[in-house]
Amino acid sequence: MSVSLEQTLGFRIKVTNVLDVVTEGRLYSFNSSNNTLTIQTTKKNQSPQNFKVIKCTFIKHLEVIGDKPSFNSFKKQQIKPSYVNVERVEKLLKESVIASKKKELLRGKGVSAEGQFIFDQIFKTIGDTKWVAKDIIILDDVKVQPPYKVEDIKVLHEGSNQSITLIQRIVERSWEQLEQDDGRKGG
Repeated sequence: MSVSLEQTLGFRIKVTNVLDVVTEGRLYSFNSSNNTLTIQTTKKNQSPQNFKVIKCTFIKHLEVIGDKPSFNSFKKQQIKPSYVNVERVEKLLKESVIASKKKELLRGKGVSAEGQFIFDQIFKTIGDTKWVAKDIIILDDVKVQPPYKVEDIKVLHEGSNQSITLIQRIVERSWEQLEQDDGRKGG
């Protein structure tokens, strides 16, 4: 007996897959090109709609539950997509782009891993820290040059002794931490 698939749409079915997971719902569609069933798993008048797509080769058992529906509501009712707040999506995308650009500015180009670590440690304490070529510039007053040791710290403007003392301590502690971590590498 040959039955049109349009006649089977809307039936309540129970599908058991090869992993013995049972799915119940209404048969929403059958796609012969990719050999899948789409089952609507939500109850009547429930929003949003939930669907499960099951590849027919993974179906272990399919059982029709109940009688044939009196009419096929799927033919008459198109499920409308949910509202998407485009302004919110654009705002989130812009924020994401700005955050990634800011993160990119905090990455030194062509600097050593130690130099990047020193920069990150200084930046945690002093937000006004930036890369200028391979030099770390802090508060536009202090410069740390490669290889980023305490003796490589230079004052750009006289009178910033408090800044240089703090930066020297940060660099010194960072190198101590790097040396401690160096012995622990590999496991």
